[in-house]
Amino acid sequence: METPNGIGSLGLHNFIAQQFSMPEGVCGRVAGAIMGLINHLPNKRAIERLDIAERDDVLEIGFGPGWALKAMVRFAHGGTITGVDRSPTMFRQAEARNRTAIGDGKLKLIRGTFEQLPLESATVDKILAVNVIYFCSPTGTALAEAHRVLRPGGILSIYATDCSSMRKFQFIGPETQQTFDRKGLKDFLGKSPFASDQIEIQKVWLPFGFRGLVARLCKR
Repeated sequence: METPNGIGSLGLHNFIAQQFSMPEGVCGRVAGAIMGLINHLPNKRAIERLDIAERDDVLEIGFGPGWALKAMVRFAHGGTITGVDRSPTMFRQAEARNRTAIGDGKLKLIRGTFEQLPLESATVDKILAVNVIYFCSPTGTALAEAHRVLRPGGILSIYATDCSSMRKFQFIGPETQQTFDRKGLKDFLGKSPFASDQIEIQKVWLPFGFRGLVARLCKR
């Protein structure tokens, strides 16, 4: 089946999924606005699990339009907030949304990839990763990099939309490595460098019957 502009339904789903993985251009700006709405409650729940202290150094992996960064700056008054994202479109949106914090030296945005974080080892107290785990491999470098930059006793908070809701959203595309239910996420993280650390997973209920998962990983 094709849409009026000639894009097949499968191609359209893949295009939507690609925009949420790597937002670009006009469609990327629209995707950023949608992400801001979709991720509002997931961001809130995942940030709560970080227990951010005033002097914590915090990293967000895949900051998107920058709403979570804006929220976390208010918690870590004496620490540093760093965001890493590979999308130039999201970088511009987050930069515009957090211009004051950036100007005051409270927030630093970096264009980069999850697989090669531009940070020294053991320099971060808390890491936030909302709706990015689908694009990672448990034995790949993304989770290994998060583990590397996290200090002992530091916390990684991961939010993932439950696989049943992901199918409804039609956000699954070629770049999606894996989707998760609670057991699947636990098994996935159990194969990662965080396997020997403390891992807790909670279910999150979202509006309109959608479900999510928040994993809290504490590095030993």
